[in-house]
Amino acid sequence: MQVEVLSAHRSMESDNKQGVVMKKLSLALIALLLVVLTLAPAGRLRAAEVNIVDPSVTYTYGVLTRDIQKLAAKYPGLIEYKSIGKTLYGRDIWAVGLGSGSATVFFNGSHHAREWLTTTLNMYMIEQYARAYSEGRKFEGYDVQDILSKTKIWFVPMVNPDGVTLQQTGLQSFPTSVHKALIAMNDGSRNFKRWKANAQGVDPNRQYDANWKELLNNYTYPHWMGHKGTAPMTAKENKAMIAFTYEIDPEIAVSYHSAGRILYWNFRTPTANVARDKRLANLFRSFTGYSLVSPSYNSNGGGGYTDWFIQKLGRPAFTPEIGIKNGETNLPVSAFGEEWRRNKKIGLWIAQEGYTLWAAKHKETIKPISLFLDGKRIEGDPAAFSDKDVTYVSYKPLLTGLGYTPVWDAASKSVTATGPRGTLKFAVGQTQAWVDGKSLAMPAAPRLYEGTLYVPVRWVVQATGAALTVQQGTGAVSIKSPAIIANPSEIPVKNPNNRPPGPQQPSAPVHSSEPQVPANEPTEPTGSEQPSDSVTPESPVSPPQPVVPGTVDPQPNTPTVPGTVVPNP
Repeated sequence: MQVEVLSAHRSMESDNKQGVVMKKLSLALIALLLVVLTLAPAGRLRAAEVNIVDPSVTYTYGVLTRDIQKLAAKYPGLIEYKSIGKTLYGRDIWAVGLGSGSATVFFNGSHHAREWLTTTLNMYMIEQYARAYSEGRKFEGYDVQDILSKTKIWFVPMVNPDGVTLQQTGLQSFPTSVHKALIAMNDGSRNFKRWKANAQGVDPNRQYDANWKELLNNYTYPHWMGHKGTAPMTAKENKAMIAFTYEIDPEIAVSYHSAGRILYWNFRTPTANVARDKRLANLFRSFTGYSLVSPSYNSNGGGGYTDWFIQKLGRPAFTPEIGIKNGETNLPVSAFGEEWRRNKKIGLWIAQEGYTLWAAKHKETIKPISLFLDGKRIEGDPAAFSDKDVTYVSYKPLLTGLGYTPVWDAASKSVTATGPRGTLKFAVGQTQAWVDGKSLAMPAAPRLYEGTLYVPVRWVVQATGAALTVQQGTGAVSIKSPAIIANPSEIPVKNPNNRPPGPQQPSAPVHSSEPQVPANEPTEPTGSEQPSDSVTPESPVSPPQPVVPGTVDPQPNTPTVPGTVVPNP
C-alpha cells in the first residue's frame, strides 16, 4: 500500500513539474507573439519607407512623375530624367537615365494605354538596380556597379500618358470640349477601360515607319484601337520616341507590352543578323519563360517600335508581352509579382549585352599606347590610349605617382585629388575642371572606357606642373614629375649624335596602393570667383610644357615595375 501511495505521490509531482514547464512555455510563446505583433507595423512601415515605387497601386501619370523626381533626388549622379516631348494635352513624356556608361540600351512601356503595368515594371526595375548600385551589392548575380559604369540604361516608362490617363480615369481628365469626340472613338461608350490608343484615337504602336503602308486590320478613322493614323510618324508620342532613339543611339531596345507571355524578336531581320538576335531571344526566353513568336508570323505585321528599330538601325530589339490576358482591359496589379520575378534580371542582362555590342564597334578607334612616369612604365589595360587626336591616361595611377591622393565620387561621377599643387577636380563628360579653385578647362572631357576613367594627358601635366614628351610614330608618352624637373642634373640634354641618354631612376616612386580620403569637397569651386575658360593670372598653375617630338625618355633595361594596374574608379 505504501508503495502504491509513494508511486502516486511521485506521479503527482511529475505531473506538477510538467504543468509548470508547459505553463512557462505558454507564457514564452505569448510573449514572443506580443513582440512580433508589436514590431510588425514598424517593420511594414520601414519597408514602405525603403521603396519609392509601389507596384500594388494603379500606376498613374501623376504617380510616375512624382516617383521619377523622388528617385532622382535619392540617387543623384546615378539617375537623371528629362522630358523628351509633350502630348497633345500637355503631359510630359518622361525619359529616365540610369548609369554613366558610354554604351546605351533602351527600355520603354505603355505604348498602349491599358498596358500601364509595363510602366510599373520599368520603374521598379530602375529603383531596384539603383538601390543595389548604391549598396555596392550584386543583383541576381550581376555586378551592378560594373555594368552601370559601362552602360547607361535609358527608360521611357510611359510612352502614351494621355492614353493611360484616359483609360484609368475616363473623361474627367480631359476638356469637356473633346468628350463627345472621345466617346465617338470609343464606339459610343463612356467606359474607357479597353482603350489602347492615344487621346487622338491613333495607335502609337502602329505609327512607326516599318511596313506601315501594308498594315492590315486598320481602322481608317480614329478609334480606341487599331487606327494607324493618316501617315507614319505623325503622332507626338512617336515623333518624340524617334528623336530620342537617335539621340541616345542604343545598342538594344526592349519595348514592354501586355499580355500573353510571348516574345517578339524578329521583323524581317536581315540574314546576317538572325544568328545574333536569335541567341539573345533564346536567352530572353530562358529568363522569362515567354514563348518566341515565329518570324514568319511577325513578318506580316509592322508599325511597331521594335519593328522600326530592327529595320532602320539593324540592331536587336524585343517586344515581351507580360502577363495573361484577362479580357479587353488592363492586367490587375496582382499580376505584377509573377511578371517581376520573370523579368527582374532582364535590364542588367540587356545592359551587359549592349556593352559587348558597343565595345566591338568602338575598339578600332582606341589605340593603346605606352605610358612612363620618371622613366618607369605605368601598367594598365590600357594605361593610356589615343582617340581622335587626344591622348587619354588612366587618372588614378598617374596622379598617385605624382604624389596626389585621388578620390572617386560615384554620385557626381567626379574626382577630387589632393597633392603638391593643391586640389584638382574634374568630372566625367565635363571639360570644365579646377586646380585649387581656379578654372582650368580640359581639351576634351574625361571619359569612361571599360569601367576605368581616363583624362587628357595634356591637362594632367599642365595641372600638376609635370613635363610631357611624346615619341613620334608610336605615340608613347613620357612624363617627368616636378621633382625631377626641379633637379637640373636630371634633365636630359639632347645628344648631337642622336644617342639617347641612359635610364634614370625616379625620384617620385609610383605607389602600389592609394590611401583614400573622404570626398567631402564640392564638385565646383566655392567663393566669389566664377569659373572661366582660362587660368587667372593669380593661378599657381604653370603654363603647359612644350611637347618635343622624338625625345621620349628611353625605356629602362630593368624589368618594369608592376603595382600600378589601373583600378576602376
